[in-house]
Amino acid sequence: MTVSVEIAVLIGAIVGAIASLSTVFLTHWLSKRREYRLDDKRKERLILLLRGEKYKWRNIETLSSAVGADIIKTKELLLEIDARQSLSNNSSWGLISRNPFPEDIQPKE
Repeated sequence: MTVSVEIAVLIGAIVGAIASLSTVFLTHWLSKRREYRLDDKRKERLILLLRGEKYKWRNIETLSSAVGADIIKTKELLLEIDARQSLSNNSSWGLISRNPFPEDIQPKE
């Protein structure tokens, strides 16, 4: 009879641990879901700005303002969409597909 009690306690502990971990995961996922959706919208906007016909390079302040994020967050998003910083002008960013390395010809601001 003690063996069945030990098994019940073990099963209860396992179920409790799984429930606790599931709750932590679900809470984290729900709290980050809005942020992930916002990041997706920001990346779409950055792509539109950087694919436009008028400019191959854009100023980081302009990009940051257009997506409503700080400079650091904007740079993270730019890297995620395969953009790069200019080698000759640290404040300019462009898509790698339009500005491959080492080509870095752009107007100085």
